[in-house]
Amino acid sequence: MTETPLARQTILAVLPAGEDSTSLRTILAQSNWKVRLARTFRDARRALRTLPGVVISERELPDGQRWQDLLLELQKMPCPPPLIVADRLADDRLWGEVLNLGAHDLLVKPFDAKEVVHVISAAFRRAENEQRAALPRIKPLGYATAAGSSTTRASTG
Repeated sequence: MTETPLARQTILAVLPAGEDSTSLRTILAQSNWKVRLARTFRDARRALRTLPGVVISERELPDGQRWQDLLLELQKMPCPPPLIVADRLADDRLWGEVLNLGAHDLLVKPFDAKEVVHVISAAFRRAENEQRAALPRIKPLGYATAAGSSTTRASTG
């Protein structure tokens, strides 16, 4: 019996039109993931209403916003999706900043297909684990105690 994934299988990619968005779509064309594109921070904020499972964002967005602004928007959500930052100048300093501020990972552009799939898969696993952890824990009516006897909740009436 296979488990049904809890994480939403949509990727919101906040990338300008062009080579990067085309490359990402091509890499993910054979996957089960649906890619939704947003070009600006404003478009991304609107698209977050669809509750994506993972968000990929350019380091700097065309409307003057940055990935940190998007991260703040995500953190307002009850169960925020992981954020992956993408940049051509991905160095150790940026990678450290991305992880220390709470984003999931950093992707180097131009995109490498294996790395993209690996990083997105890990982000979906993280989202699914966080969703599972957020589910309410239900105690069964009858359960074994440490002494081995069975305890049942008494009904009051």
